[in-house]
Amino acid sequence: MLQDDRDAGAPADLSAVFGVGSGLPVELPPGEVLTEQTALAEEPAPLCWISHDPPEPRLVAALRGGHRRSGLWPLLLCDSDETYGERCTVGVVPPEPLDHIDRWRIYDVMQRIWDGLVQADDELGPAYDLEVLAPFDYTCPGPTHAGALLADPDVLANQQLPKFVDEDTRLSLVPVQRGADVLTVLGWSGAANHVSRTAGLSAMVRSWEERFGARILRLGPDRLDLSVAAPPQNLDHAKAVAAEHWTFCPDRILQETGSISAYAQEIRGRRTWSFWWD
Repeated sequence: MLQDDRDAGAPADLSAVFGVGSGLPVELPPGEVLTEQTALAEEPAPLCWISHDPPEPRLVAALRGGHRRSGLWPLLLCDSDETYGERCTVGVVPPEPLDHIDRWRIYDVMQRIWDGLVQADDELGPAYDLEVLAPFDYTCPGPTHAGALLADPDVLANQQLPKFVDEDTRLSLVPVQRGADVLTVLGWSGAANHVSRTAGLSAMVRSWEERFGARILRLGPDRLDLSVAAPPQNLDHAKAVAAEHWTFCPDRILQETGSISAYAQEIRGRRTWSFWWD
């Protein structure tokens, strides 16, 4: 079921629907509650609230500032490929429990995916040439050190957010305490051709929140956009961050820049990271 029958346009209603928080800091525009769309959900639980129209950036900023009280994380959702409502970004696959994210360490996520990507074929040899992986090789390098904050992460997120609002964008409120968790609890299938479940990806984004001041801004059927308050400033650090991005979203690197080193030049000092999966 895509739309919940309850009218959840009022702040008080959302607290009751999701069982979180103590109300919102601002009045919401017209919207609806989205639930799981899979056939396995006989009584689908509410996943998020979503607006009927594109949001004003200042509204999203106010909701970000009040999320600790409300228990609802503001997020932009978009679906530019199909008629909005016929196929939504969320509820496409069964959501994972939040505690699945806690089971993953970022090094384990990286190593598992890296090893799978470079696994040699008995007849064809290694899956990728070393030029693609340079300055690394077939051994996973693991996560790198944190960046230096250039701005307050939430302030930067509010500044960058208007770039990602268009006619296909809607405001969503998700019952989580941090943005990284939306990949797992929303039943998002954007990276399904890369990983079967998303808890490991949420664990990586949690780590980026902590090390690079990252904030998820927008989520689509096959893409993800983040603001970054502590991006890598020198090329060596950018290459190490690029290795993490390679495990997170290899399509973004292979089909655009073609190598980890070339991609590192692109993200050096950049205040936003964008990913898409084929």
